[in-house]
Amino acid sequence: MTSATAITPASAGPIVAIDGLRKSFGNVEVLRGVDLRVAQGEAVVIVGSSGSGKSTCLRCINRLEEPTAGTIRVGGEEVTGAKVDLNLLRRRIGMVFQGINLYPHKTALGNVTLALRKVAGLGKAEAEQKARHHLELVGLAHKADSYPAQLSGGQQQRVGIARAMALEPQVMLFDEPTSALDPELVGEVLNVMVRTKEMGMTMIVVTHEMHFARDVADRVVFMDHGAVLAEGTPEDILVSPQHQRIRDFVTRSRA
Repeated sequence: MTSATAITPASAGPIVAIDGLRKSFGNVEVLRGVDLRVAQGEAVVIVGSSGSGKSTCLRCINRLEEPTAGTIRVGGEEVTGAKVDLNLLRRRIGMVFQGINLYPHKTALGNVTLALRKVAGLGKAEAEQKARHHLELVGLAHKADSYPAQLSGGQQQRVGIARAMALEPQVMLFDEPTSALDPELVGEVLNVMVRTKEMGMTMIVVTHEMHFARDVADRVVFMDHGAVLAEGTPEDILVSPQHQRIRDFVTRSRA
């Protein structure tokens, strides 16, 4: 997989900076003052039990959820302000979801091309050329004319990755991208994510795939009850954790 996606040059500070992020749904506080920094080109994996706020944190970064309090900056620009251009924001921040969100009436090529035309404003020929290139990068050039129903779940998720990457985002968010897949299909999606990291893309990944976190993450963040309990290298957090809460989680994950 050769590099072709344009990555914004590193700025003086972190490419993602989250300060005091809080999110409540009614009287339920899901995020309780999350602080996080992500450097250019870093792969940060967020782990923790279900309900710890991992996915909500990701969804706040690209404003799919509105933060209750706190600030989020991407590339030095605050994205939590009232006047933020959400279309431009979501072009800068790619996201791959738990569910597979392809248009069933469009081919793999059509799904990727649509994003390039509607979001990036490219002409038909340029959009198609770029879409084919990114399908090739995820190993699906031969499936360009296939409809989602003709693709496996893993292939559909790889089309989703190609669609997000084609917009040349500054940051890629992955929210449990393998959770809806049969076990034998998980590896093909994780392999594409590994190659995405090797291209230099900044990645924030929420996953229960502990082997992926151990092998690929530059840093692991453990969330518990809406807050960051600990962060460090995969060795620090997943192999030799200091907190009993994390030791219990790791033990259950191995079971």
